[in-house]
Amino acid sequence: METFESDDGHVIVRLDRGDLALESLQEACETHDIDTGAVVSGIGTFSNLNIHYVDRTDLPSDQSKRNVDLELDGAWEITDVGGVIADGEPHLHVTGFNGERTVGGHLEEGCEVNVLGEFTIREFEGLSLTREPNENSISQLTPR
Repeated sequence: METFESDDGHVIVRLDRGDLALESLQEACETHDIDTGAVVSGIGTFSNLNIHYVDRTDLPSDQSKRNVDLELDGAWEITDVGGVIADGEPHLHVTGFNGERTVGGHLEEGCEVNVLGEFTIREFEGLSLTREPNENSISQLTPR
């Protein structure tokens, strides 16, 4: 991983073969002291794709029944990654294509870069956000 910071607060993150996507973006936030911001763009290829998504309209109290977890092997072309960073923690969604199937969902740890990854992080000055569970135990953004 290598990062490049512009004068106006953007951080470009280059990931190389074998780097872990989410873990590297978390490390970039720590390195550049980004507490609140956004991943405004992201592309790359992964050798596996770990995501989860919500597949229902009701919200059972047992959170393990709310999500479908996918751990997909093989080459995945990542066409978009984006989301908000609060408390230094990225909450990101991803869209990927493997030549036959397009999937999208919440990016999970363990996604290894196959060829390359390029991400842009934008820090927000004068704004401090955190995530707190609401009455349905859904983690939502709130001011800190």
